Amino acid sequence: MANYLSILVFAFVGGSGRYLIGQVLPATTGFPWATVIVNLLGCLALAWLSHAKRVTAHWPSAVTVGLGIGGIGAFTTFSTFSVDAVRLITQQQWGVVSAYLTVTLVGGVFCSAFGVWSARKWSTFRVVEK
Repeated sequence: MANYLSILVFAFVGGSGRYLIGQVLPATTGFPWATVIVNLLGCLALAWLSHAKRVTAHWPSAVTVGLGIGGIGAFTTFSTFSVDAVRLITQQQWGVVSAYLTVTLVGGVFCSAFGVWSARKWSTFRVVEK
């Protein structure tokens, strides 16, 4: 039951954050910046969370599950990414859709790799006491 409640609470926070970024960066330029930003941040955050065992080992499992599934899951948006891509294709904005797909897919893999790398670096970091 704790996992479900945690997912609910974190999903509220993640979804609200997603909505806020969409309000700050409306797609008035034709390029869906808000969707790109939330998805890239989500790739980075989920990869880091999945590999930061030094940090997450001390958290209750409900927090890790809630943050990953609820928070990051509600923050990111594959469905909006897909609908945006179809909209750009139907508008025949080939340059914009190519850039959108490339930035999202390549950037997502890069951000995930960076998240894994930084989590591993963090887990090997040792504080030296004087």
